[in-house]
Amino acid sequence: MKNHRLQFILFSLLFNISFYAQSATDTKRTYPNQSNAVKVTPYINSDSYSNILPIKQLIEDDWKQAPATESSIGFTQNEVGLSTQWQNFSFNIAHRLDYFVFTNSDTAQAFYLERTDQPLTTKSSYQADLKLHHQRSNGMRLGYQWQFQQLTTAINLGYWQVTASRESSITGEVFGDAQNNITGIADVQEFYSDKNFLKRGNSGSWDIDGYGVTVDLAMTWQASENVAVHLDIKDLYSQFKMKNLGYSQGRVDTEGTFINSVGGKSYLPLYRGKETTSNYDFDLPEQVNLLAQYQSDDIAYLARFKRQGEVNFYYAGIAFDFEHSNLKLLLDLEHFSPELEYSNSWFAVRFAIDDIDIEKAMQFSLGLSGQYIF
Repeated sequence: MKNHRLQFILFSLLFNISFYAQSATDTKRTYPNQSNAVKVTPYINSDSYSNILPIKQLIEDDWKQAPATESSIGFTQNEVGLSTQWQNFSFNIAHRLDYFVFTNSDTAQAFYLERTDQPLTTKSSYQADLKLHHQRSNGMRLGYQWQFQQLTTAINLGYWQVTASRESSITGEVFGDAQNNITGIADVQEFYSDKNFLKRGNSGSWDIDGYGVTVDLAMTWQASENVAVHLDIKDLYSQFKMKNLGYSQGRVDTEGTFINSVGGKSYLPLYRGKETTSNYDFDLPEQVNLLAQYQSDDIAYLARFKRQGEVNFYYAGIAFDFEHSNLKLLLDLEHFSPELEYSNSWFAVRFAIDDIDIEKAMQFSLGLSGQYIF
């Protein structure tokens, strides 16, 4: 079953670099004080990671190397928005895009061989296992913070109007031969607003929108004069509901055969199943950022744990305080991705990449924000 759609689904869409919500790596979250000042913050941010293939190769669909042996996951989470803060209240409008891919090494290897016109003969068969999850929505958050002597905590409640959603899974077994024929059988299940595996078009028979709610939590604990701990959890709770979404469930196989014009045997993939509509509920994996900071004069020593897209990241670093600005340098200890963040009273930028050679980079982050107080 020669599946060119797998290219479009698995990788090309994975790293549509968009923009994501305000930086999840702030070590000194600024909260509004009790004055009547209003703070306005526009922001964009994007975080992408893959252990499958370098990002640039995936975006350009230029397979220069085989996928990683332990290929399993990729994600991109993005948001662009504007937030305002007044006293203990905050309000935020935003557009977000979340995309996740879960797979295995067999699926990635089979796709690589097919995409580069090589026969699928490195194994007797390939166990296909692929799950995609995608949502795009516009929304708003309303937040409130509490301040105690050594503890500050804030909760943000979000409401989202979903404009596109998809969850697709395919499992099965794929075979290849020396003549570059690909056969197999696969079970498919999909909920979708558009862009499904089988390219089923919507003639108005299903809906494409829905709604969701999220809860975010942020806490800062000043444990001592020199030690502070910061916790930021986005999507601590999330629940999205879609009604009458497009739905397909069935089996694709290559049991149909025919003799082509030059006398060779070809395989005609067949789909047996149902194509209808169904309600669909989903949630998003939480984003956890836990940072411990020890301040010594103008230098702070940092240790950080981050969990995003069901992947754990561990960092160590330092931060320098200047008269009107702060510079943070962090290193991802497992993926060796350096992260740089600079901020002052009106502007902040964050950048991370795991390899200076963009052809080899498998991790990329970018964040920008401004701040205006009146």
